[in-house]
Amino acid sequence: MKVLVVIPARYGSSRFPGKALADLGGKPLVVRVVEKASGMKTADHIIVATDDQRIYDAVTNNGFSCEMTRDHATGTDRIGEVASRHDADIILNLQGDEPLLDPAIADSLVKSMIDNPTVDMATCAHAFDNQNQWQDPNTVKVLIDQNHEALYFSRAMVPGAFPGKAGSDSDGFQFALRHVGIYAFRRQALEKFLSLDPTPLEKAEGLEQLRALENGMSIKVLKIDQAPIGVDTPADLELVRKMWRD
Repeated sequence: MKVLVVIPARYGSSRFPGKALADLGGKPLVVRVVEKASGMKTADHIIVATDDQRIYDAVTNNGFSCEMTRDHATGTDRIGEVASRHDADIILNLQGDEPLLDPAIADSLVKSMIDNPTVDMATCAHAFDNQNQWQDPNTVKVLIDQNHEALYFSRAMVPGAFPGKAGSDSDGFQFALRHVGIYAFRRQALEKFLSLDPTPLEKAEGLEQLRALENGMSIKVLKIDQAPIGVDTPADLELVRKMWRD
């Protein structure tokens, strides 16, 4: 099966403008992400998708593929535009701000799609380190069924405790997983997803993947040991720089 990896990158990040071009060990952050992704064994083609000429120049000047896109509301829409130009069976969405992501994780996600041919999508998650992480509305929780397919994603503390049950609401963090925003799509599933209107739960939670669940699409959840540190803020970048040097 042909695997296309698309890395959406934009300049105007609300929390960290210009993040994609921030220096990490002498090269732009987005270039470091592509370098890391190049270690994948399953990828046939890796492309950065952007609407910013500066990002395009930075990526291509370092010898990697980049394609300009129209302005899009979401990274998934941007990925869809690039995927429409290429022949691929599986499209992998890698975030442009995770230079420490182990390419073996991305390969495992692709393998999970190959091994489960009826699944529409696949993503990753890991156990919470502590209760505080689970209580943080900025961390996305996912509940899975016995087949490791997603039941629901939420910013809230799910699952909650049954009234009158022994214990407390804090028990829930043992059952939820912390979602990692990496996605693999079958081509037909990506096309279907992008043809659908935003759904009520998606709007309520601010989580795009709920659109898939609300429309009966299946999402395999690959459980990993731990997620890499992503760069959402300048403080995150300083931490990643320290780890990069070490």
